Amino acid sequence: MKKLFFIVFAVLLSMGLWAQADYTEEFAVKDTNHLLLDVYMPSVAPPDTGFPCFMYVFGGGFIGGRRDEPMMVKAFDQLAERGYVVVAIDYRLGLKGVKNMGISMVNTLEYAICLAVEDLYSATSYLCKHANRFHINPNEIIISGGSAGAITVLQADYWLHNQHETTKLLPANFRYAAVISYAGAILSRHGKVKYADGNPAPTLFYHGTEDRLVNYNQIAFANIGFFGSNKIVPQFEKFGYPYRIKRMKNYGHEVAVGLPFTLDEIDEFYRDWVKAKHKYQVDETWYDPDYKPIEWGRTKPSGLYNKDNK
Repeated sequence: MKKLFFIVFAVLLSMGLWAQADYTEEFAVKDTNHLLLDVYMPSVAPPDTGFPCFMYVFGGGFIGGRRDEPMMVKAFDQLAERGYVVVAIDYRLGLKGVKNMGISMVNTLEYAICLAVEDLYSATSYLCKHANRFHINPNEIIISGGSAGAITVLQADYWLHNQHETTKLLPANFRYAAVISYAGAILSRHGKVKYADGNPAPTLFYHGTEDRLVNYNQIAFANIGFFGSNKIVPQFEKFGYPYRIKRMKNYGHEVAVGLPFTLDEIDEFYRDWVKAKHKYQVDETWYDPDYKPIEWGRTKPSGLYNKDNK
């Protein structure tokens, strides 16, 4: 048992469990929830225009998760060392206690997504208000997340460009600089995903082709649909919106925790799509013939939303 403890200790230490944010602050109180954000600062002097800001929204099916997930904290530190102000946020968990999830539960799912997006917008507004103190360039705020967090950031930018009522929480004329999604989707009540103003943020998609929890394709009934990356990208391609997608062949939902493995690609996306404002459209498929599927990556909604969800 002692040997096992030291092995776990070493693994958690290597993942940055004891790394600490430079600031932890309350950005909102909603429904008695005191919502906090952690800020990881670069160790170098800020440029005249301020640092780009990388906001991360954790995953967990809208029933769990935490902003300081051990396996992500090390990546936050590394991104900060690369010159980003990294911000990891809390949000309200709108599906906690739900025992079943399907197309018939669309109102419940939409409610959970709306809570998370509202909290992301509130955190964004807080950062814009305190941009000078954190040395942030408010024109270079990138939002990212995995699983439920990826759904949140994709939906946030989708609603921002479709005049959803929740966008009143953002500063006037605010736009995100980019979106990075690890196994995300968009909920639409109006058929295919469409950006009314024709100007979504450049988006970097990662998605496993065998993802059954956040479907790589879509779940749809009449005009209501939950559209995964494979159904969002055609709209970007059709209308010339800048994007990059990495289709992870034979991977499941494990792609949702891909942030630590994609730091170089985040740098490239920021440099070419955000800073240089190139309108690139890049479609890639990643295939590893030796990859062995991870069991939890094949989880279906019925396996997540069950009697144990309290």
